[in-house]
Amino acid sequence: MLTSQLALRYAQAIYELAAEKQELETVEGQLAMVEEALAASGDLATLLFHPQVPIEAKKDTVVKIFGSDLAEYVRNFLFLIIDKRRESALPAIIREYRALANQARNIAEAEVTTALPLNEAETKSLATRLSSVSGKNVVLKTRIDSRILGGVIVKIGDKLIDGSVLRQLEALKSALLKTEVTKIGVTN
Repeated sequence: MLTSQLALRYAQAIYELAAEKQELETVEGQLAMVEEALAASGDLATLLFHPQVPIEAKKDTVVKIFGSDLAEYVRNFLFLIIDKRRESALPAIIREYRALANQARNIAEAEVTTALPLNEAETKSLATRLSSVSGKNVVLKTRIDSRILGGVIVKIGDKLIDGSVLRQLEALKSALLKTEVTKIGVTN
């Protein structure tokens, strides 16, 4: 819980800077680039998150890897996180920033799980329906999970819509197990 409060505080700070400069999308893109680099390179993540690596080595690495791809204030923000030894909170900070920026732009992210990939028309139709229901512009993050057998599971914020075949089969099984059989008869 302390980490989430800390992440929110730092995210709020970079969000306010980005909003003041009217660069919400730019900063989000730059932070996403940092997030992707950390996810793609275990060595980079180890170097940045390890407490015994000197602060200057971490800063030099940030400059060498991202160079001019980061705005000066985004780079300085990363340096501040490094100076304060809060590097391990960086993924949470980026998540919180994205949530703040999406809230300001009236965007909701929906996690959609299907058994098979959705085609473009299905994706657009689902996004449109979810937008009309939620009152926000919905951006889909799709995931494939063959275990659900069919249907769709949608999670927007704290709401979950489970229309999977697996859930329906489990509900049917539960109902059948609760049904008491009273008499079995044979007729001629």
